[in-house]
Amino acid sequence: MNRHAYLIMAHHQFSFLKELLLALDDERNDIYLHIDQKAQNFDFTGFSHVVQKSSLYFTKRLNVHWGGYSQTACELVLLKAAVPRHYAYYHLLSGSDFPLKTQDEIHQFFEEHAGKEFLCFDTPKFLPQIRERISLYHFFRESSCSLAEPADMLLTKLQRLLHVDRLKGQSLSLQKGANWFSITHAFAQYVLNHEDWIKKHFRHSVCADELLLQTLAVNSSFMDQIFDPFGSGLSLGNLRYIDWERGNENSPYTFQKEDAEFLRSLPHLFARKFDRNIFSC
Repeated sequence: MNRHAYLIMAHHQFSFLKELLLALDDERNDIYLHIDQKAQNFDFTGFSHVVQKSSLYFTKRLNVHWGGYSQTACELVLLKAAVPRHYAYYHLLSGSDFPLKTQDEIHQFFEEHAGKEFLCFDTPKFLPQIRERISLYHFFRESSCSLAEPADMLLTKLQRLLHVDRLKGQSLSLQKGANWFSITHAFAQYVLNHEDWIKKHFRHSVCADELLLQTLAVNSSFMDQIFDPFGSGLSLGNLRYIDWERGNENSPYTFQKEDAEFLRSLPHLFARKFDRNIFSC
């Protein structure tokens, strides 16, 4: 029996999180849950009894800041917790995601596409301005201070004037896409084997979690195993359906009850984002 690990990053909407855990509860799955350190009074005891068929593991907690290296560090924490148990696939979800298919359908899909890696790539041509996310230093992304954003912008301008380039002299291909993934054990282990390299290149970065797995893949043989990398065919990519057209620049659209039938008709396996289980209404 091929077992899967669900890696979940959650920080709020914990009543919906219970619905997500119930939807993933299956004897073929284990669930690894990261609760943001900023979440106060989280009921760990109550959540530990939500699932009956899966094993639920709580990971070390980090204080995660949007755009900071802590987002990448959180993904590594989840992978390090799960990889020793050697799963067929590792699925990174947010606490606002939800599966669109049954567990039987999901497991059948991955059996039919065994060995494929499911990542999202934005475009075949990497945009030069995105390079500054890791080629320049961003020291203020782990701060909650209101002055952090303008300070980062000022530092960025100064580094441009001084021609700072952390990647100078490196023959490194870069790629970008959504950070959510479904990857094999081999690729998950490859990521962890490069933890020192990741820290060197991604610490003091901005939104580098969107470059992490894509860059590792494009510079390795794993790129040959990427399923639908640049949106051919059904444009499945990482198997997540996200509606940015009805959202805004900071957050995708939140699906409502009237979207349920449309979502069920999609070929994707997961979607985000939700704030309640619209399929059980």
